Amino acid sequence: MKGKRELLVSAFDRLGAVSALLGVRRKLPLPWLTVLCYHRVGEPGAAGDLDDGVLDATPAQFDSQLALLREHFELIGLDDLVAYFRGAPLPPNPALVTFDDGYLDNFTTALPILRRHGVRATFFLATHYLTERRLFWWDRIALLIKRSVVESLAIEYPFRESLPMGEARGETLGRLLSTVKLTPRLDLARFLDGIARAADVSIDPVEERSIVDRFLLDWDQVRALAAEGHDLGSHTRHHRILQTLDARGLEEELAGSRRDLEERTDRSITTIAYPTGFPIMGSPEIRRALAAAGYEVGFTAHTGASSTLVPPARFDVRRISMDQAYSDAYVRSFLAFPALARTRG
Repeated sequence: MKGKRELLVSAFDRLGAVSALLGVRRKLPLPWLTVLCYHRVGEPGAAGDLDDGVLDATPAQFDSQLALLREHFELIGLDDLVAYFRGAPLPPNPALVTFDDGYLDNFTTALPILRRHGVRATFFLATHYLTERRLFWWDRIALLIKRSVVESLAIEYPFRESLPMGEARGETLGRLLSTVKLTPRLDLARFLDGIARAADVSIDPVEERSIVDRFLLDWDQVRALAAEGHDLGSHTRHHRILQTLDARGLEEELAGSRRDLEERTDRSITTIAYPTGFPIMGSPEIRRALAAAGYEVGFTAHTGASSTLVPPARFDVRRISMDQAYSDAYVRSFLAFPALARTRG
């Protein structure tokens, strides 16, 4: 995060305005529900051949951010939030820490820090990948693009286009990821196979299993997280963006992932975080599918905090997406005043 926003929050922070507002929040609870969204916690470069864009905090940053939350907020769990939507009150200055996807460093790196601060977190899991031990689709695309030595990428489906590589491979990666996020009824397997052919890169199944075992949670670790008191929720089966699916696809991703989680963990699953996190307030068919699948609360990545003066729509609870690039001053600022949080691209 750079530019005018960084200059503004840094100036407020130096003047002590941010600390003062955090103090006000501690003494005079303000009507916001703050939910932070992480994917991975690790040092810069920890992604290797995988997607760098989901490294959201270094261990030191995560430790500092949890300390801020413990000092100024009342940390809650999913049961508190579900109860709120059933009519119970929330505590003053409620905050919730969440993780998406199911990366192994949630267990090896984030969990010890959570323990140290006594913070309960929620882990939203894309169940297919944990069960089948396959790379997440965005990590597969990143690996193909990072390893490829072709000068341009000749894509045939769902569009026919030659995409630049070399120094422009980062832009090409972004374009390919956006294609999955925005293309209705995309045949994902066909698209991924086409990228591999165009990149002239293959991933041996034995190597893929080795990578997955080094980077993704397994079900024993998921059950261990739950046994320590952390919460579990759905992140769909295949991390498909709900707005791109038909009715059959919605049922597979929503009911299927809930069933996977309940069978593997013996826990009741009533919450979901949407892959990519587009709000669904304008999608009645998705809301109906969520209710039919048995969900009570859904989380978007619509930035900022949800007001608790008027309960937010239960399927559009806002979260703030975290990023390693965020300065300490910026994190303090949007924790003090959520309107300063920006949407992560």
